[in-house]
Amino acid sequence: MTDRYFETDKGQETIAQLLHGDDLASTSEYLMRILFDKDKREHLFRQFLTYETDVSYDWFNLYYSQEMTRISKKNKSYYSPPAFGKLAKQLVDVAMTDSDAEAAKNSLMATNYDIGAGTGQLTVTAWDSNRHKHSPFDYKPSMYFYVAEELKQAGKPSRSIPFLLFNYLIRGMDGVVIAGDSLTRSISQVYFIQQPADDHLEFSSLNVMPRTPDTMEAFDVRTWIDEPIEHIEDNDMPQFIVNELIGNKRQEQNTNTNQVDIYKKRLNIIMNMTKDNDDDDEYNGELTESDKALIDFFDTLMPGFAQFESEKNKERMERHRANKKQEEALKLEQ
Repeated sequence: MTDRYFETDKGQETIAQLLHGDDLASTSEYLMRILFDKDKREHLFRQFLTYETDVSYDWFNLYYSQEMTRISKKNKSYYSPPAFGKLAKQLVDVAMTDSDAEAAKNSLMATNYDIGAGTGQLTVTAWDSNRHKHSPFDYKPSMYFYVAEELKQAGKPSRSIPFLLFNYLIRGMDGVVIAGDSLTRSISQVYFIQQPADDHLEFSSLNVMPRTPDTMEAFDVRTWIDEPIEHIEDNDMPQFIVNELIGNKRQEQNTNTNQVDIYKKRLNIIMNMTKDNDDDDEYNGELTESDKALIDFFDTLMPGFAQFESEKNKERMERHRANKKQEEALKLEQ
């Protein structure tokens, strides 16, 4: 017996009913469509929450694993039971070294990096562990940044990614989901997820990163596959980032010295989302008016920021021109 509703037979039936599907393919496709409509998505979240309020576990792990086992029985495919997620998280916590922590910081300031995330069992387990380190009055989604990668093949739908995105969004998490091949770095989409009010009682917003040189560099994208998805819900910089940066500027003493670095990293991601693309959907390196306004604003908070950004943009332009020349040379050779 289990007290986790979505791990019961009735819970399995409820998932299929709420997602209007008879099998994994139909439920996954329905969910992916719903996710890009904010109103419908959050209505669906509230429907799920009427059946289950325990968000400490991945609601879809059992459903997904059973469906995939039926599909892949001939290939003898097996999927991690829920208890494995909790055990793995405990082992990782014990084995974490200073060098491991430093590597995580260097990778998008990620608190947790889950490669081959599936529907997100390990990420949800890590999120639940991290939030319980704080009181409900102190915990903020921005304290942690979760990065997950899941396989997505060119021209083929991913059955797990819609569930993975659902798990991020309904829990008010901050982070990135990278859909593609983690080995070849052939990437379909980079999903940027954040709770714009930094409120753990609210849902997160969904954005798809544009295919700019900055995005490729930040997320180690070597080639793009599939057609780009154009979807941005956060058109403005979240006020909590402004507030925190101002607070860090005014106060020399800060209880969390890494937090300002996290906000700066987030700022770069958000600024990249606002860049205008040219006709061939490739960033031309020029700053938009919104970029300039943001840079001017931050230069008043952090003197020297404008010069830093100018030098960075110059390097970006030089890299962009060099890549163009290389592409043209390759075309001539062919």
